[in-house]
Amino acid sequence: MARKSRKNQQNPLKKQTVSSDMKLYRTGVYARLSVEDSKNPDCDTIENQLNLVREYVESKPYLKQTAEYVDNGISGTRFDRPEFTRMIEDMRAGKIDCIVVKDLSRLGRNYLETGDYLEKIFPFFGIRFIAVTDGYDSIHASTADDGMIVPLKNLINEAYAKDMSKKVSTAIEIKQQQGKFIGCRAAYGYMKNPEDKNQLLVDREVSHIVVRIFECKAEGMGNASIARMLNEEGVLSPMRYKYEKGLTKNRRYAESLWNDGTISIMIVNPVYIGDMEQGMQKEVMYKGIKKHNVEKDKRIYVAGTHEPIVSRELFDRVQKLVGERKQKALESRGKYAQVKRKENTFDNILFCGDCGGRLKFCRKIKHLRAEDKVYYSYICPNSEAYGEKFCKKKRIKMQDLEEAVETAVRMHIKLFLDTREILQNLNKSEQAKRIKTDIKREIADTRGRLERSQSMNCNLYNDYTDGLLNERDYLFAKKKYVLEAENLAQRLSELSEMQLTYEEEYAGSHDMEVVMEKYADFEELSSEMVHAFISRIVFYGGKQIEIQFAFEDQVQKLVEVAESRKGEIACIQQAV
Repeated sequence: MARKSRKNQQNPLKKQTVSSDMKLYRTGVYARLSVEDSKNPDCDTIENQLNLVREYVESKPYLKQTAEYVDNGISGTRFDRPEFTRMIEDMRAGKIDCIVVKDLSRLGRNYLETGDYLEKIFPFFGIRFIAVTDGYDSIHASTADDGMIVPLKNLINEAYAKDMSKKVSTAIEIKQQQGKFIGCRAAYGYMKNPEDKNQLLVDREVSHIVVRIFECKAEGMGNASIARMLNEEGVLSPMRYKYEKGLTKNRRYAESLWNDGTISIMIVNPVYIGDMEQGMQKEVMYKGIKKHNVEKDKRIYVAGTHEPIVSRELFDRVQKLVGERKQKALESRGKYAQVKRKENTFDNILFCGDCGGRLKFCRKIKHLRAEDKVYYSYICPNSEAYGEKFCKKKRIKMQDLEEAVETAVRMHIKLFLDTREILQNLNKSEQAKRIKTDIKREIADTRGRLERSQSMNCNLYNDYTDGLLNERDYLFAKKKYVLEAENLAQRLSELSEMQLTYEEEYAGSHDMEVVMEKYADFEELSSEMVHAFISRIVFYGGKQIEIQFAFEDQVQKLVEVAESRKGEIACIQQAV
């Protein structure tokens, strides 16, 4: 194959002349850096990536940057990245129609999924994809040139990611076997050695609190009682202590309190007797093994790695007590196996109005002569751990909650069905059809003006390169046409949305209509139904509850459209 002349090779950042009919692309810039890359001093940085891509976009008159997405410290083998997900949502919503990255590996290092985006998803949504340093532009890509090169590069990127994962996993496991600490935060009562981050030192400031917790547990105190005692005495919880020390910047820990869960984890952790247990969770990306919990006998345990805080005798006493209570709980688990358990209808959506914690689903059985009577209720468990000072005790019977929620859901469905019927009848009127025709006419006019504005913007660059416009006039005119195009695009979007509301069968969100129709004639509440309708329930005590419906905004919007439609039609009728 003949070597190409350097004269024929184009600099990807060189300004180019465009034809007057060339489309102006709303461009999203994407940059990504993994944790492994950030630790490599020779690797690229987020800033360098963004600068290179921004310069490329600015050099192309047919590209208009409208958004920027940055995933920092996230592996390219994953596609559930926050900013990548936001970019795809914007793509689906039509906010961008071009994506520019530094190179293909920034998009992803998973061969199959990256290929799906390049070959299926992006083309389906009409997305132009550009990888600057790889010289790849989907609008110019051909099967002959890129059909083999792009998949090969994706395959190399995936192989690189797997090799890096294998090296990192092996290095971590070796350190764990040597008894070196590899966690991001030391356990409460310890701190990392400033001179060796893999070595733990006793934090004398709070180590006595750890000893006290073990002593209280050995004396028979419950976890919730210990937590309540510490909260009432004003002892900072582990995460609040780290926040106060500047070891974490997350504001959500600024007011965190002790709870029974924190105590239960601490009292079984062998770190407090000077032993290191690591590898409780494992993930091996290069083998395709996702993160999962590891059984205790398969974890890495090394004794005598650091100074203990608690004596082995005290630790063993606590473990014996914990084991006895666990065994007792296991034995009593099947005691009422014959009593049918009721489904937790409000699982994960019922919260306390005071502390914000999830309410606990409780079952109480009373022994009667004829049969065992079962009572279900929801309580806030945090009042036990935090104390009345932080959260008031509250309880609500499951039956009372179900009745209140059922009434609210039926009203919600009725409001939707009645509003839909009113709006659809209004849309069938001659007045509404006339308005719809006017909107269609305005859409066609606005689309034509937008195309002319984009064409004029492209012509400006040609006039500038031909010397017909100086730089100052070019930049002024370009700013004017870009702003005009943005306003017209916004108006076009508004008109399209408005036109949709005049369709005879319009009922708002399709997902909302499907759910409403499915449960329109429900007989009793089910967990599936509750979770389809409700995103959150807040209980304030007594029978005061607040329900946040999943489609609350959409129903309200439908009501507003119906009210507005009534007014529009009334005005037309009065005018006639």
